[in-house]
Parts: sequence; structure tokens; C-alpha cells
Amino acid sequence: MGELAGIDPLGADKLIRQMEAGKDVLGRTRPGLEAAIAEAGPDWAGRMGVATMHRTWAFFHESQQDLRWRIDILKRMVPAQQKGMLTATLPFTSRTEAAQAAEEDAAAITGALKRHDEHLSQQSWSEVDKAMAALRGRVDDPAYATALLAALGPKAFQKLFRDWMTTQAGGDRRGLTPEAGKRAGTGSPGLLARAFASAESSGRLGPEWQKMVESAPSDILTALVRLAPQSGTFLNRVAANLLNRPPNSDAFPTDPNWNLYNLATAFAANPEAFQRFLAEHPKEAGVLLDAYTIRSSGVPAYEAALAQALDGALQPKFGSFEVQERAWIVVINSIGSVHSLWIGGSLGTFPDSPISRVLAKNIGPVLDKLARGQADKRAQDAYKRAVADGVETPPLPPPYLAARAPWDTVDPAVSARFFGALMQDSAAAATLAKLGKEYVQQMDMGRFRPFGSDNYSTSAFYNYAARAGALASLLLSGSTYAEWSDDQYAEWLAGSILMPVDYLDQLVPVAGKIPGTGKAKMLDEIKDRLKKIITDHMDGKTPEDAGTVATRLVNMQVDAMIKSLKAAGHGGLTTDEHSTLRDAAMGRMLGALTNALKVRGG
Repeated sequence: MGELAGIDPLGADKLIRQMEAGKDVLGRTRPGLEAAIAEAGPDWAGRMGVATMHRTWAFFHESQQDLRWRIDILKRMVPAQQKGMLTATLPFTSRTEAAQAAEEDAAAITGALKRHDEHLSQQSWSEVDKAMAALRGRVDDPAYATALLAALGPKAFQKLFRDWMTTQAGGDRRGLTPEAGKRAGTGSPGLLARAFASAESSGRLGPEWQKMVESAPSDILTALVRLAPQSGTFLNRVAANLLNRPPNSDAFPTDPNWNLYNLATAFAANPEAFQRFLAEHPKEAGVLLDAYTIRSSGVPAYEAALAQALDGALQPKFGSFEVQERAWIVVINSIGSVHSLWIGGSLGTFPDSPISRVLAKNIGPVLDKLARGQADKRAQDAYKRAVADGVETPPLPPPYLAARAPWDTVDPAVSARFFGALMQDSAAAATLAKLGKEYVQQMDMGRFRPFGSDNYSTSAFYNYAARAGALASLLLSGSTYAEWSDDQYAEWLAGSILMPVDYLDQLVPVAGKIPGTGKAKMLDEIKDRLKKIITDHMDGKTPEDAGTVATRLVNMQVDAMIKSLKAAGHGGLTTDEHSTLRDAAMGRMLGALTNALKVRGG
């Protein structure tokens, strides 16, 4: 018989902490008090004090356990988003009553299961289902769930899943299909999964259940995490174990792999756990993200489910900042690896990938980290070349460009391939172009002057300019992997070249800024000219090689900046200043642009 309970979890947690503090005081005081009483003998006045302390400590301890039990039930019965007082009718009035009922139900289930093994008929299975029906309304009680699982044991627990799949889901050994999963969720497997979640998440299961992760079949484990919201710790243990199993270790390796889909779906429902999984299990996360895994799963819905999970884990400002950074690095290294089949592989391209679109949508806060890595590498390479050439005063890499840990471990070549993988999808490529322009605009370079007596302003300007050029260089390098039409490619290259100078009117005071429509018209005209030069080169209408064309294009970029400054009445630059801007732009973009033109135009 149940009872109506209403508890404020926050207030209850505070009371539990206060009782714990009281137990700590009593526990520290009791030994000294007992010694003092023994020493005083009959002279001690408060002879009943020790017994009272024992009763008080026991009262606090039992009250804590009872209150924690009630809170655990309510949190599982009432939607998590509800705040304040949680109210529900508890299935049992005490933990003892719950445990007794669980033992009785487990005995009925094992008895029915034994009879089913003897007859193996639909009628005998219906008796198992009938016994399992007693679990409804009870499995959210962690005391009941723990006692039930203890009575069943891991072997019978797994057998209940297997027999249901055999009789109700065609015996599919590579995971429940969505249709079978719906039926399982409302049937016996769903009740078992919820019972496991109640007991495991409250820390009540013994070590034999933790070992089950290592030995249980993949389809049972993925059903367990798919049918009920398990704890993030258990979900990640299951995922790490499954993804470390040998390829095609299933009994039917050619069947569609719904295990992967169910795992991705479970991660989509628990984005915090998936964020931690990505950060802490790079090898296993790489298996999930591998192009071969996606294409060979035989389940088209797997890619969409994985994209949904990535969207939850990587959306800006979600979860732990430090954990999300490490998660991003694992994703970038996995997809952008030199061995990645996302790009240049035998599997073809990913032109309509929901994964590419989700990653592009959420990558905005990461762009600066990748740009710094590219800018710092260029500066480091220039320094090393100068030292190798015997230059007495080689150009020291500016410290302000260096990427901080853990981003200093990301290879810019990997970043470029990662961008290239995303750019195979035109929608993702458009998102990256938009975010790249926003990144440059948000730098607000107009606060600083590239030339003048103020060294701080000069350094700040070149800091931003180097990062803007570095990001453009990464995107240009990545674009060589995209399979677009020549017109699409020319449009992208022209836009990328202009990206670092799409802040021209920010260089001058507000009063002298170019009107928005005038600036837009000027940039459109320049972009059309850039695009024509690129198209002519790809169509073979010019004898110039890629290096010559790239030099012309970068020179046009610098000319646009100088023209804008003059048009704004800011005054002309000296010849030396012209050369400085031109050399800086060449150093940042010429190599990537030349390579991009070679790939498409020879």
C-alpha cells in the first residue's frame, strides 16, 4: 500500500546535510565522552547521556536513509523540470515493504521463466509477461528495484531480454529496430530497464552488475540504455565497452547495426554524458564518428541520431567549458585525421550530412582557437626558416598568437581537413563562411591603427589581422576537399579572399565611415572581379599559373583596403606602409590560395 508524499528536494537535501553534520559531531564527541564517564565512575552525573547519543545518531542515520529513499523515488516519478515541491503517491510505505514485494515478484517471474523454458510456447511466454506486469508502478522505487535485481541476478535478467527479443522481435541480434523499441519500451524490457536505472543511478547495485557490461551481448546493453535514461556513468561505460569490441563481433555482422543507432539515441537524450564521453574517450568517439562506421552501419538514421547527439553536446555554453573544449578537439582530430575517410576516401563525399551542418552551426566559439593555431604555426615556420638560413635577427613569433592549452595540440593541417570535410555539404559551407565573416567583424579592428607611433595599437592590429588571415587560409585549404561546381568554387574563393578585409570601414573614425550601401557596392564589385579572374584561370582562359593568379588576387585584396581608406578620407598610406600591408597579406594567404587554385585549375 502506497502513501502520498510531498517533498522539496532542495530543502530535503539541506536537511540531510544538517543531519550528517550532527552525526559527525556526535561521532567525534562520543569516544571522549565515554572515556570521561569511565574515568569518573559513580561521580558522573549524566549516566544516560551515552545511550541518548547513540539513539540520536541512529535516528539521524535512519532518517537520512528514509528521506533519501523518498527523494530518489519522487525524482524518478516526477518530471525533472518541475521545481519546488514534488508530490506523488509512493508505491510502498517503507523500504522493508518494497524489498519484500520485490522478492515475491522476482520469485513469480523466475517460476514463469522456468516453465517457459520447458514449453517454449507463446502461451508460456504470456505467463512470463503476466508475472512481469506486477512491476508496473513499482520500478521507480530504488529499494524495490535493487531487491528485484538481486533476486533475479544478472543471468536471469539478461535471459528475460533475450527471450523477449526472440519471441517478440524476430530474434534480431544487432539491436532493436525503432518499431521493436517502441513495443519493448511499454513491455517487459522497458520495465527491466527502468528497474536497472533506479537501482544503478542510486548506487545500490553490486559489482556483479558492473561486470555485466563486459560480458552481456551488445543488443541487450544498447536496449538497456535506449529504453530508460540510465546514469551518464553507466551509459559511458556501455559505450566504451561496445566500441572496443572487435569489428563484426556480432553473430550476424551483415545485418543493419541498430546497436549504433540505439547508442546514439541514448546519447542524444543525455548530452552531458555524451560531452564527457567525447572528451574522455577519444579512441571510441573516433569509431562513432568514423566515415566507414556511418556508411557501413546499414542504418541511414544512425547519422541523423549521431548529429542530434553532437548538437546537444557541442552547443555553445552547454555543460562544462573545459570538457566541451576537449570534446571539440576529439571531434576535430577524428574527422580531420590524415587517415579520415570523410575526405579523399573511397567512400565518396558527404554532400547532405546532418553531422556537417550541426558541427558548422555550433563551431563559432571555436574558430578563434583554430585561427590562432594556424597564425602561430605560420609565425613559427617563418622563424625556423630564418634560423635555418642563418638570419641574425630572425622574426620572433608574437606571443599573442600562441594558442593556449589544450588547443596548442591541434595541428592546423588537421583543422583544414576538418573544415574540408564539413564543406562537402553546401549548407555547412555557407554556415562556415557566414561565421568566418562574423568572427572578423567582431574583432572590431577599428579600435587600432596599423601604423603610427603607438606600438600597442600596431601590435593589436596585426594580432587581429593575422588571425583573420589565418582563418581565411584554413578555409581556403579546406575548400580544396569540397566537390563543388566551378562557379560555386569561384564564388567561395572570392568570398574567402575578401573575408579579412570585410571590416574596411572599421579602420576609420565613425564620422568617416563608408556608408553601408557604398561599402557593400564596392565589395560586390571587387568580388565580381576576383571571381572572374578565378573562373578564367579554371577555364584555361589565361596562361598564368596558379601562383601568379594567387598573387594578383591577394594584391587586389590589399588594393581594396587602401582604396577604402582613401575613400573614407583617412589619408593615403606611404609606400613603405603599402609594402608592409602587401607582404603581410601575401604571407598569410598566398600559399593556401595558390594550392586552392592548383587543385581546381592546374
